[in-house]
Amino acid sequence: MDDNRLFLKARFARFTQSIWTVIFGTLLVRTTYFMAWPFLIVFLYRDYQASAVTIGGMLAFSAMLGCTAGFYIGYLSDLFGRRTIMLIGAALACVAYGGIGLADHIWLFYVLIAAAGLTRPMLEEVAKSVISDQLTNKKDRELALNLRYFTINLGGTLGPLIGITLGLSQPQSLFLFTGFSYILYGCALLMVLNKGKVHAQHDEAQLPHFAAAFAVISKDRLFMILLLANLLLMFVYAQVESSLPQVIVRSGLDGAAEIVSSLVLVNTITCILFQFPLLRLLEPLSLFMRAKIGIVLFLISQIGFVFTTKDWPQGWYVCSFLLSVGEVIVFPTLGVQLDRLAPEHLRGSYYGAMGLSGFGFAIAPLLGGLMIDMGGSSWLYSLCVLLCILVVALYHRAQRHDDVVARQMA
Repeated sequence: MDDNRLFLKARFARFTQSIWTVIFGTLLVRTTYFMAWPFLIVFLYRDYQASAVTIGGMLAFSAMLGCTAGFYIGYLSDLFGRRTIMLIGAALACVAYGGIGLADHIWLFYVLIAAAGLTRPMLEEVAKSVISDQLTNKKDRELALNLRYFTINLGGTLGPLIGITLGLSQPQSLFLFTGFSYILYGCALLMVLNKGKVHAQHDEAQLPHFAAAFAVISKDRLFMILLLANLLLMFVYAQVESSLPQVIVRSGLDGAAEIVSSLVLVNTITCILFQFPLLRLLEPLSLFMRAKIGIVLFLISQIGFVFTTKDWPQGWYVCSFLLSVGEVIVFPTLGVQLDRLAPEHLRGSYYGAMGLSGFGFAIAPLLGGLMIDMGGSSWLYSLCVLLCILVVALYHRAQRHDDVVARQMA
């Protein structure tokens, strides 16, 4: 009988070439992405005199385009196959990021940044489907999905360090490296995804048309609860990247910029060091219980942010640490839940639909900034506390619904 433990060498042996290509390709492109992307605002403001509204509009439109298109892109990957969509995504990403490195007009940046947002679901959401398609054992899939999430965080740590080293004088040129990395990733996908088992090209009888697929997903009560919960969590999580730096800078503290940079480091190091030890520690618990633990850590961190002031800046570090620990528990767990929930023939559609939760991340900077201007940071983080409580309630309801369905099927 196969051992039910997650960390077994035999599980890695069952990873196909396609899975390893997706994992290492993700590490490559996310490293070069994080190498260049943090400098985007810097050179748009410095070299092209773009206003804060202009830059914010570019980024918000890009994020919303990716969220909106993600569902249909996931459906297309079910219809035409993962390989086709990922190759188109890699080619478009090469043009988008390479173009950002060469562009010299604001309107071009609008177009290229929007295109970059469109490529995200084509590669990231479909990559999850590739992993799920090619591993029949659910524990194998859980390990592979967690490993992919780890590579994203590792890229988020390595990328900025490389970017600072290479791009201080000409940061725009860093996007040429990013574009080239997608050429390499695309070539690897081209060579590997046409070998062995490449799932997800279904016949017309098995795969419903888009409207029918949308109807199936919208009637999946458990999925819709998880989608709403993840959207709210994304809004809360995004505040540490968008609103917290504003709070710290406005506090008037000396060295505010250094504090903001240090908090980014706290997040990335925590994610890298704690993801797999926590996964091993929490493995005996159900997925719902793991997620609840992560959400409670989100909740505690937001309570801490409410009461942290410039008189005790160490509170920002403590709260950021707690939020990061919650992150590495709840977000990978949600990916595993989605993997087990999605029907095989609609797996890409389900992953794409979950991308709609990115709207929470997209609206966070705007709504967070408005609340800070109107009522101060305590109002914003009090809202986040309430949202975390709501998410705990949603997960509790989702678990009860799942238990009822399980009993009915027994």
